[in-house]
Amino acid sequence: MDQAKTNETQDPGEVDRIIAEELERLLDSPMFTRSPVLSRLLQFLVEHRLRGGRSSPKAYAIATEALGRSEDFDPAVDSYPRVMVGRLRSLLDRYYADTPWVHRLRVPQGSYEVVVQYRSAPPASRAGDEPADDGDVKTATASAPAVRVMGSAGAGRPRDRGARFGRWLVALVLLALALFTLWALRGGSDRLFVGDPVPVPLIEVSAPVAGNLPESRALARALDGKLRDGLRRFDLIDLLSSKAPGSTVVGASDYRLDTSLVRTVEGNTDVTLVLNRVADQRAIWSQQLRLTQDETPEFAAVEPIVAQLAGDYGVIVRDQVQRQPDNFSPGYPCLAQFNRMRQMRNVANAKQVDTCLRATIKANPRDPVALTALSLVRYGDWQPQRMTPAGREALAEARELAQRSYENSPNSSAGLFAMARANFYAGNCAGGNAMGDRAVALNPYDPDMAGFLGLFKLTCGHGPAGEALLRRSLQLDSSYPGVPAVTLAFTLSQRGEQDEARGILDTMPSPSNMEPQYMMVRAIVLARQGEVAGGRAQWQRLLAYTRQPADATPERVLGRFIITPVVIQRASAALRESGVVPAGTSR
Repeated sequence: MDQAKTNETQDPGEVDRIIAEELERLLDSPMFTRSPVLSRLLQFLVEHRLRGGRSSPKAYAIATEALGRSEDFDPAVDSYPRVMVGRLRSLLDRYYADTPWVHRLRVPQGSYEVVVQYRSAPPASRAGDEPADDGDVKTATASAPAVRVMGSAGAGRPRDRGARFGRWLVALVLLALALFTLWALRGGSDRLFVGDPVPVPLIEVSAPVAGNLPESRALARALDGKLRDGLRRFDLIDLLSSKAPGSTVVGASDYRLDTSLVRTVEGNTDVTLVLNRVADQRAIWSQQLRLTQDETPEFAAVEPIVAQLAGDYGVIVRDQVQRQPDNFSPGYPCLAQFNRMRQMRNVANAKQVDTCLRATIKANPRDPVALTALSLVRYGDWQPQRMTPAGREALAEARELAQRSYENSPNSSAGLFAMARANFYAGNCAGGNAMGDRAVALNPYDPDMAGFLGLFKLTCGHGPAGEALLRRSLQLDSSYPGVPAVTLAFTLSQRGEQDEARGILDTMPSPSNMEPQYMMVRAIVLARQGEVAGGRAQWQRLLAYTRQPADATPERVLGRFIITPVVIQRASAALRESGVVPAGTSR
């Protein structure tokens, strides 16, 4: 495929029509439906183009109008718009990689402008449809002076119905073949879409490349041991033994982590790590660290890298989900989908994950990871319907699953933390702390366990220990911070440290900044910084999110998404004290 080119003769009105129609298809697709922030960003960029924008929108406008940042946003110090547009580019590439296209939308690197890219050369005008070489990819960038209404972009224009019908026919034939293949492979219609359990990915750590000096070789061995010790503690990957002479290796690795170590003349050590996907021999992630003499040979700075690679929301998990976003097969795909659901839960996802987790447990009734995951799903079912028979049933099953996980694997971090959570939810702080401390000791690299144990400790009145664990969680991996980051921000706000609290909230990426806990704490922090109107606007968003009336009490609203009564009480008091809700609101 040739490099994209600009077609200066393309009719601007025709380009507008294509952009508007592609936007509708993209926003209706499951991939963009699951990404509301990126959908809003794409719609903003397209509407800017269709309104006749002759240049890319500014980063400030993107941040404040499309991404919900406040008016004091400073693009000079905050790269959030650039990061989110980068994610949008990736999502567009994923969509079109799985969708046959004649023309597609693209946001070129270094720009915020939406353009049309053609698989074949576009016509110079609506009347001149002369095909070009199939390998020629061209991009239309001419800005249109006309203002267009999104709903009528294609009104009054003739359509190539024959070409559309042909594409639909091809798509239907391919779909029928795919369904038949699945039916044949799965053993009949009764097993359609039901596969065998899929094992977790295998990662191989190559021996670090280092110099020939004894000191360099010693540092390489220390780094190798640190990486292997950290990676082997996670449940969502398997660590493949090195292929040393005479060793027996079962199976082929899915990922390979290459490492190198260089000692500089100043005495520092440069460590480079590259994660390769073996299937296509592609490097999908890399990181470089410069460590001082004081930081070696302990290599504590490598711990966040271990968490980012193998944690619940790590690079490998995200790569697997991105490659197969709708795979809910038993085993590893189901567990990866479970972790994605925890970032943005909805009823449809919860049902799919519940079903595939039960299939996973049916295949392996003693699997502590799947039992722990299903226990947490059922706790999530219990939360919004605590006073109903269905809620009580969900609570009972959640506790029973946690007990099974612990009994089947009492020395695993998954089994221990399942029981720790059950104890905390039952009000047993002593039992929860004992189990949680043992779980974190078994895997000190897991940001998720550290964060939630910190949250539990704060709830039980162990403030300093809880705050230390929350900070440890963010230090290990801040890419998907969620509830631990919000809890730390709330703790800091309660102590009067509003600037640090706001800093944590301002750097939280999507979808964490769309969760109800985030809206609640942001409302409090804004109000305490003197932005009462902004805090009350966040409260209105939270009321809409929880579908509560305007006069609902904080206790009622927070009870929709918070389980622990003491947390509800503290947060409700903070909402009243800060002026987010009237102080006299009845409880």
